[in-house]
Amino acid sequence: MKRLLALLTALLLCLPLCAFAGEKCVIDLISDPEAEYAFREGAELLEVGFPALEGCDGFILRCGGAAMLVDCGTNVQAANVAAMLDAMGIDTVQHAFNSHPHNDHITGFEFLPEHITLERFYITFPDDWNSTMRSAMQHIRQKNIPWETVEDGYVFTLGGATATVIQRPKKSFATNDRSAMLMVRYGQRSLLLSADVELGAQNELLRNPPEGGLKADILKYPHHGVAKAGWNFFAQIAPEVCIATSKLKQISDTVKDCKKKGVPLYSTAHTPLLLRTDGEIWVLEEMPLPQSGE
Repeated sequence: MKRLLALLTALLLCLPLCAFAGEKCVIDLISDPEAEYAFREGAELLEVGFPALEGCDGFILRCGGAAMLVDCGTNVQAANVAAMLDAMGIDTVQHAFNSHPHNDHITGFEFLPEHITLERFYITFPDDWNSTMRSAMQHIRQKNIPWETVEDGYVFTLGGATATVIQRPKKSFATNDRSAMLMVRYGQRSLLLSADVELGAQNELLRNPPEGGLKADILKYPHHGVAKAGWNFFAQIAPEVCIATSKLKQISDTVKDCKKKGVPLYSTAHTPLLLRTDGEIWVLEEMPLPQSGE
């Protein structure tokens, strides 16, 4: 009997995660440009823009007339964030959020062009955490941008969508594992922006999961795809699609891992992506833009 149970367990672990998934909710126009879809008539859409930021994080959320900028890459690549904001017709960002104070996530906020207004800046670490944070906060103060510190459980509202902070800042963790994820929900659909959490934080999240769990339709892969997403952590999320911000050839282990699990993995290193949802389906497509900073 023990041998039989062990064999069944091994077989289950070999099955792609998608084998346990229900009806697919992501219309993938990258793999199938001719795929047909229809949003609910008159539905408000949540849009999520992924600028081309190689090895950096920066994401744009918009719903109900409110916009949120989650991280902003480096000083060099902030122009690509600005280009996507312009393409989406956004010149005012109500919520500018930093997941953690590393150069490839926060420095770009200092280099956004003057025509883009940040109404409020949100941090998840002490404002003097390191030199990178101190530089960013000096800029925020010089620009007289209101700011505040938020923590695990804080909820941002954009129209009918929400973005909830998930953070496990244990004292023993390095900065990446202390970084703040965001669970974005709209209607029945969900997206997990997993910042740079590595195995320490992933395991802590399994021991102490957030209210509502970790399940998400789409996963922004941890730490640009460089860090491993542990099997149990990935299984709890059970994503239909993954997105990484590194070149795929630089994260071959992650590529192999997603392929093994039967989950498509896309890179935003050089091609911006756009996600849209009406709360019932996601539509994923490329959004080519003029780029700088390559």
